Amino acid sequence: MKGVRRGSIWIMIKIKKMIKQVLCVFVLVMISISSFGQELKCKQFKTGTFIIPGNENVPQSKLIRSKTAQTESISAKESVELNIVWVDNCNYILNLSKSTPEEDLSEVEKMIAKEGGLRIKMLRTANDTMFFRATVKIEGVERPIDGYQIKISKDY
Repeated sequence: MKGVRRGSIWIMIKIKKMIKQVLCVFVLVMISISSFGQELKCKQFKTGTFIIPGNENVPQSKLIRSKTAQTESISAKESVELNIVWVDNCNYILNLSKSTPEEDLSEVEKMIAKEGGLRIKMLRTANDTMFFRATVKIEGVERPIDGYQIKISKDY
């Protein structure tokens, strides 16, 4: 009887190990699928018209983005032209357009331009909203700013 019981215990241990292995593979596959799905959603935010609702750190603004440029309007009178360099589908760098007169730039905009632009990382997407982290280097110190953009054009 002891031999049968030991054999049963051995089989149960093997089954538990197999279940753990299957679960590990399942989790890895799900992570891969969700990462791939996020990459596809980033493409929806490469071009179009967006609004940034604004908060205490970021003014409300309207963005019109093409594949290579972005116009950001804070008011009817105040807008800035930016060039876009795409690092990948979910990350890009904004630099001031060469056509922007230097006398129109604030001191902060001059520092951002000097340090290589504003780096945008898309963190996640949900429907028509893209959550991002903008990183700017000022006087050698990186400063992250989190925000979100809502796509108002339907040009997917």
